[in-house]
Parts: sequence; C-alpha cells; structure tokens
Amino acid sequence: MSGVGPDKVRLRWLRRAIVVAFAVLVLRLFYLQIYMHPVYLDKGYRQWLSRESVPAERGNIYDRNGKSLAISVTTWRLGVSTSLAKDPEGTERRLAKILPEAARGLADRIREAGGRHIVFAPKAVLHRDALSELEAMPEITRERMHSRIYPFDGTAASLIGVCRENTGDRNLTGLEQAYDDLLSGEAGEGWRNETAKAGGSAGLEILRKPVDGLDITLTLDAELQEISEELLADAVDECNAAGGIVMIADPNTGEILAAADTPVILDRVSDGGVPNVWDNFNFTGVYEPGSVFKIFTTAFLLRHGVIDTSSAYDCDDMQFDGYRIHNSEETEFGELALYDAFAHSINIYFARGVLNLTRDEFHRDLVEFGFGAPANIRYPGKALGLFRPPAKWSKRTLSTMAIGQELAVTPWQLVAAMGAVANGGNLMAPHMIREIRDKDRNLLERFRPLVKRRLLDRSQAAIVMEAMQRVVSYGTGRESDPGWISSAGKTGTAQKAIPGKGYVPGLYMSSYLGVVPADAPRLVILTMLDEPDYTHHYAAQSAAPLFARIVTEIGRSTDWLGGFTSASERPGSRSKGRKIAAPDLLYLEYPAAKRVAEGSRLVLELRDGAGGGSPPDDRLVISQTPAPGRFCVAGDTMRVVLAPRGPDERVGAPCPDLMGMSNRQARRTATRLGMDLICEGTGYVVAQDPKPGARLTADGIRIKLEMK
Repeated sequence: MSGVGPDKVRLRWLRRAIVVAFAVLVLRLFYLQIYMHPVYLDKGYRQWLSRESVPAERGNIYDRNGKSLAISVTTWRLGVSTSLAKDPEGTERRLAKILPEAARGLADRIREAGGRHIVFAPKAVLHRDALSELEAMPEITRERMHSRIYPFDGTAASLIGVCRENTGDRNLTGLEQAYDDLLSGEAGEGWRNETAKAGGSAGLEILRKPVDGLDITLTLDAELQEISEELLADAVDECNAAGGIVMIADPNTGEILAAADTPVILDRVSDGGVPNVWDNFNFTGVYEPGSVFKIFTTAFLLRHGVIDTSSAYDCDDMQFDGYRIHNSEETEFGELALYDAFAHSINIYFARGVLNLTRDEFHRDLVEFGFGAPANIRYPGKALGLFRPPAKWSKRTLSTMAIGQELAVTPWQLVAAMGAVANGGNLMAPHMIREIRDKDRNLLERFRPLVKRRLLDRSQAAIVMEAMQRVVSYGTGRESDPGWISSAGKTGTAQKAIPGKGYVPGLYMSSYLGVVPADAPRLVILTMLDEPDYTHHYAAQSAAPLFARIVTEIGRSTDWLGGFTSASERPGSRSKGRKIAAPDLLYLEYPAAKRVAEGSRLVLELRDGAGGGSPPDDRLVISQTPAPGRFCVAGDTMRVVLAPRGPDERVGAPCPDLMGMSNRQARRTATRLGMDLICEGTGYVVAQDPKPGARLTADGIRIKLEMK
C-alpha cells in the first residue's frame, strides 16, 4: 500500500475542519433560532414593543335641559410612519384637504425623517368623515386623546367638581368623583411599536378597544345655578359675610335644581388657591338652623294632634321646669295662638308646646322627616346631621331642639323636609340624576320621583303653609316678599356654634327657608349667610332679602315661575313651530355647522366668546346644546362651543356689546372671552369701556350698571 501524500492529508484535515465548523454553526443556529427563540423574542418585544393603556372617553355631564356642564373632547395625535410613505407629495396633498395647516411642508419633513416616525398634529380635532379618510392612508398613525372641558366655566364648580389627570395621577372632586364609576368607562390596551431610530415610533396598535364612559343628565338647572351664585356672591359682599349657600329644589319631585356655595368663582383656573372651592357646603356642611326649624316643630305638633290653630300660650312666661327660655325680642306679647306666634317667631310658644310630646315621639319625628338619616345622594363627604339619642337629652333638650338648637342639620335635609310640607305631606327622595345614557345616546336608566313616606295629611300641611305665609305678610319675613308673586317662608337667626368653643358671641348663621308660589308650590329655596356683620345678622336683614332677589330674577329670566312648563307653551309664542330633533353638529367646521342648523330652522349661537366678528372657518364644534337627538322647536337657539383658543388670542378681538345686560349676563360673557370684568354699580349695563366693536386689551372690560 503506497503512502498518502502530505497534500492529501492536509486536504482531509481541511474537510474535517469544514464539517466540524458547519456542524458547530448548525448547532449554534439551532440554539439561537429554536432553543433560545422564546428568550430573544421576549427581548425583542421588550425592546421594540411596549404595552400601553388606551384611555376611554369620559362620559359627559348635562343639566336637565341638555346644556353641557362637563364634556370630554376627543383629539387625535397624528403621525406618519415615513418608511411607509412612498409618495411624500401625495401624502401631503391628501392631508391638505383635511388639515391644511398641519400638512404644510409635510413632504419635506417626511424625506428628512429618513424612515423614522414623526408627529405632525399632536392635538387634532377631527370630524368622523376626516377620520375615515385617514384610515385609508396606511402611513398615517392615529392615537386618540381626551381633554375635559367645562363650557360653563366656574358655574356649579363646587357641585360638578373637577377631573384632572396628570402623568397617571387623577384628581377628582364633586360629582366627577361621586359618579366616577359611571363616567370613567374602561381603558383599553395597545402595543407601542418603536422603530430602530431613537425616539422613533410606528404608532399604537390597539389590542383591546376602550369602553367609553356613560353620559349623565342631572336634575340641575344651569340657569337657576347661575342666578343663585351671582346673587349669593352679591349678598355675601353686601353683608360682609364669611360665606353662604343657596339651594333650590322642586318640592313635587325631590329634584335638586341648584346648589350654590361660596367662594363663587368665575372660572376653574383662577380659583384663588382656596381649598374649599371644591367642597359644597349644601352637602358636606351642618349647622344649627335656629328658628327655621319651627316649621318642622309645628308639623310634629300637628301630626300628633297636641295643638291646633287656636292653641295659645303665655309667651311672656320664661320660666320652665328648672330652666328659662327667652324670646329673641324684648317685646311683651302676652297670650298668642299658633299663627301669630309663628309669624313673630316666639321661642317660648314652641318651647312650651313641644312639652306635649315625649322624647321618643320627637326623636322619631326627626328621623321620619329625614334629619340625621342617609339619603340616596352621592356627593363626597356628604354629611348626615347630628343630634344625641333621647337617653342623653337633658331636661331642657326638647324645648331647645324645638327652636332649632342642640341639633345640627344639613341644607339638603332642610330643603327635602320643606318639600314635604309644600307638596301636601309626602317626603320625596332628594336626587340629582335624571338619566344615564351611553355614548350613542341610548337610554340606560331614567330616575323617577320617589315618595319615601307620607308625613302629614293635606290639612296639616296647609296649616303650616298658612303660618309661613303670615311670616311674609306681617311677621319676621316681610323683606322676603318679592311683591309680584305669593310666597311663604320662615326666618332663622342662630348664634354660631364652633366645635370645642361652643356658642361664639357676635357670630351668627342667618337662614331663610321659603316656598314660591305659596298657593301652588313649585320651588323650595333655602338661603343662608354665614357670619354676616352685625347690621345684617338677623335673617330678616340678610337671608330674607336674598330670597326675594332670587325669586325676582328667576321670574324675570326663566320659565319656572311663569305658570308654564316652558317658554314654548306660552300663548302667542313659537309653540306652534314643529318639533324637531337637534342635529349632530359635533366636530363640524363652523360654516358647515351653521348651514346644518339653518337647514333645520334653528339659530346658532356661539358660547366661546367669538365676539362680534366672524369665527375662523377652520374652528370646530366641540359641544352643543341641546345635545344631538334632543327634541326642540323650530326657531330655537342652538348654543355651540368651538375648539378653544388661549386667552391671549382674545386681545385685539372686537369687544362684544354688553349694553342692557344684567350683571350676571355680562360676567358670563366676559368669562367666556377670558377677559377681566370691572363692575361699577348694580342693575343693568348702561356704559362700557371699550365700546362695542372696539378692540379688546389686556386690561379687560369696565362696565357701569344702573337699575332701570
């Protein structure tokens, strides 16, 4: 056998090395591609993909007439995956038809991006037709964003509350917090696709769509709320009070129509840093009501049959069994029967009359009238009132509770109990929600008036109402008389009690609880001023006149006291016009929205302070009243809010015509303009600077008001 040459040996070893290297490579590939595949796939996902929450659109809050109190405006973060944009000029041309400003120069930006993702419109407001066109462009990425807007600015701020979201943290107050479970919806989920370039993104891929929140319609009437807040703020200033509240309710349904509190703010930005701006005393506060409570003491005595209208007591006899009760006036009254004792708010009469009841009877009546008891009202920190159980009452507790001392009640409890007297004896469940609907306006739930129990028969309720009318005609409530409509009520001046200090000399809570009209009650109104100065410390000097002003303004500017359910039902009005469903104007450009409204024989009114000039054609409707689908009458006014601009853009715009407006109307107009309003006098605008049509400046608007 001949020997193998050196070249063949080297060749053999080379072949073996190649085979071994190939085998190692195959094993390595198997290890990486098969065995380690899940590991590297997970690393890739972590590097290129991130899981993100996709926010749901928060539900809207409307007043009883469909006015938008809190709305979620949908905006879109639009971008381009430039690696997919094969024709930059074509992309720019197509986008220019939808967003001309944002599309300008986009072709050059796409070429300069070198394949990475770019954002060209961070907050675009889009109509559904524009969205459909964008969906047909695969290179365009769309991310839905949400903003919370309050079209009525500071109106009902402490009641509605606020919803703010910053870097994942949520700040909720008021009804926004109370009904968050309905409003918030359910967030979806998506993958964020990152590109190879730092900071690049190919957009968001939706894995699970969000479920939008539900829309809530309140029992609140925004017009009554505005009236209450404006006149309350004026009364607080006039009486040098520390604060105050106004609550209005419908006694026949239990619906809460207004709940004003101080401090009253014009907008939600300049809240002055005062923490209790977002806390509504009507629901969270308690106080000793004083003589206002004699309304219910009278009702207790009548329902037990221990007095009638002829029952009389010596109202100068201050001596009781080991204690004394004083009247608020030093005048000698002698023997008085029920009506006169009630009209002059005689403490001794009620302190003596209540001794005909046992402690348990009085306590049971307190609870049955709703004092100290829970109600189906959602509001953060809602108070329930406070009084001790009968076993802990002193010898004089019955007498002092009868005149509104030794117990603390909430404003909403007073209003609810007063409603039972006004409607003939039925205690209605107080409530603030009328309807719940989904985003397609499908009705999910409607809340009907609920009678909790019967407290009085009609004759007993009528006696209490007659007593309250006498307070207005010749008693302590003469200053509450509006003069043009019948009313009934009761004053209450209570020395203020502070926990840990007891009654503080010189500090008072002055209340007036009234009903209008007296012969056919439609509204229960509670006014209260906290710590008015001594000149106004009697309710007859402060809370009662405030009631009269509120009733007069309600009669002047709303339909609540006109004897008709709405203006459209008045004889000779536009009631003969045909009923139509409000068209959907949301996210239409202003000219298109105007054409649609006019086509439905409706008048379009701007609520964003566009002034006397024409708004830019590219601004979009982001809110409308009435809401889409709500019935209205041909000739009605539709109020719309356009996509907002910053306050600085108002400077230089034409000044609106405020002449003839009330203080409230002028303030509302200036607030929507984002301009300061400097007022001189009271009544209606007779002069303004700048004049109508002149250019606005950063100094705001100065107006002079006089009574007509």
